Parts: sequence; structure tokens; C-alpha cells
Amino acid sequence: MTHQHIERCATCGAEWAGYRETWQSLGDLPEVEVPAALKARFLASVGELDAPVVQFKRPAESRPHTRWLAQAAAAVIIAGGSYWIGHRAIPIQIAPSPATVNAPYSIAESRVLTASAISPDIEGRPDIQNVSFLDSNANNDDVGLSFDITSHVTVHGRATDKSMVRLMRYVLENEAHTPGRSRAIDWVKTTYSRPGNGNLEIADALATVLRNDSHEGVRIKAVETLNRMPGSVSSDTREALIQALKSDPNPAVRIKAVEALANLARSGATFDSATVDTLRQKAVQGDENVYVRVKAAEALSSIHP
Repeated sequence: MTHQHIERCATCGAEWAGYRETWQSLGDLPEVEVPAALKARFLASVGELDAPVVQFKRPAESRPHTRWLAQAAAAVIIAGGSYWIGHRAIPIQIAPSPATVNAPYSIAESRVLTASAISPDIEGRPDIQNVSFLDSNANNDDVGLSFDITSHVTVHGRATDKSMVRLMRYVLENEAHTPGRSRAIDWVKTTYSRPGNGNLEIADALATVLRNDSHEGVRIKAVETLNRMPGSVSSDTREALIQALKSDPNPAVRIKAVEALANLARSGATFDSATVDTLRQKAVQGDENVYVRVKAAEALSSIHP
């Protein structure tokens, strides 16, 4: 009779269709064991319903098909709740999304420039590192060097160009590492001791190194290079040689300084009275290195009146 009523009653038929759809969807889900606590509560509630209860019921509540539908609905709710409770402890797994790929940024490009083009970059006296020098081209007068500032730079140009001279002076006076300064002086000696390449500004830069560099090996190389450039030595550079002869703590530097002064005297350079007095003092100074005294006397004998 219940099935006949459901087939005739539109309302009950719609409810039954909904329950049937729910049961079908539950049938496709994996079977989950009902937690013991929920099962106990459900059985207790069923027991209470089975106990005889004296109560007044409306006619609709006493209909068997209505009670059957209510029980079916309760079973669906309990089954759905059991599935949710059984699965809520399972960690939620989120599929990883593809990583965003960003193109790498270039942080140190390499540039090849002329000496005049690099001039604006050294106006602010930036740190300069990793200096290396390129062999000169036998087919022309170009020279070159590479170094790092904000990027790796290779500079080329004629050794006598004002911009190249200015760049080399900057390298000589600002290279932070002793090996770099030593290589710079070696390159300057090779390049600017050639006939026609002598330059007063380069000689003045070497004089600055001679006065201020903390490493005696670099100071010795500076004096040796000045000795190879007698025609490019100014009065200021001669003063640096005299100062080194008088007060440099390393005797090897003093020896190289007096050799350079003697070479200047032989080349016809004019010495002022202060320079001559210093050479005379060194020639007779008893506690001075013997070789320094000999070279000082040699320089005095070569000075033209």
C-alpha cells in the first residue's frame, strides 16, 4: 500500500525521488566505517522510538507511509553525517600549481668602449676591481685594459689619447688591491716608456703612487718606471723622487730613487738647489746604504751647471 500511495501522491513521489537520488549518490562514494560514538547515539535513539509511548497523534502522523518516509530521511541524514565525520580528519591535499617562472635579470653586463666613452663613468670615482691589461696590437697604436665597475668593461684606444691617459691615471691611483696596482705599473712601464708615448700626467700619477702607496714593492716599481721615462718627469715628479730618497723607510726604494735622479742628471735635467743639497747630504751620510751614497755622488757629478 505504501508504494501505491507514493505512486498516486505527487508530494510523496517528489520526496521519494529526492531520497532515491541521495541514496544513489551515496552508493558511489567509498564505504566509511561509522564512528562508534555516532553509532551508539543512533542505536540509543532507535531504542527510544521502539519503546511504547503514550501520546496523541494527529491523523497524518499515524500514517504508515509517512512514518516510513521519515525513517528513510533520518537514515539518509545519518549516513551523510557519518561520511562527513569519517572524512573530515583526512588532510586536504591541494594540487600544487605550476611555479611562476621569472626571467633572470642581468646584473653584470660586459661592455667594450673607447677610453673617451668611459670617462663619464669614472667621474664619481667608483671602486674599480679586477684590472687586466691587453697586449697592444702590432698593426696599430691601440692599447686596452679590462676592469669591473658596475659592469665588466673593456676599454681600448691610443695610449697617447687624453682620455686613455686619464683612465690609466685613475687606475693607478684607485686600484684597491696590491697585485692590481703592481700589474698596472708594469703595463704603464711597457706602454709609456716607448718613444713618443711619454706623458707628464702618467709620470705624476706614478709620483703619487711613490708618495702614498703602503707596499714597498709597488713603490719600487713606480720608481723603476719613472726611471724609464726621463723625458716625462716634471718638477713635481722630481720632488717625489727626492722625498723618497730622503725619507722612504725601505732602502731598496731609496736606491731606486737615487738611480732615477742620476739618470735624470745624465739626461740634462736641471736640478734646483734643494735637490742638489739632498744629493750632497746623501753622498756623505755615514749611516746611509753604501750603494745609495755612491749613486748620489754619481748624480752630483752628472749635474750640468
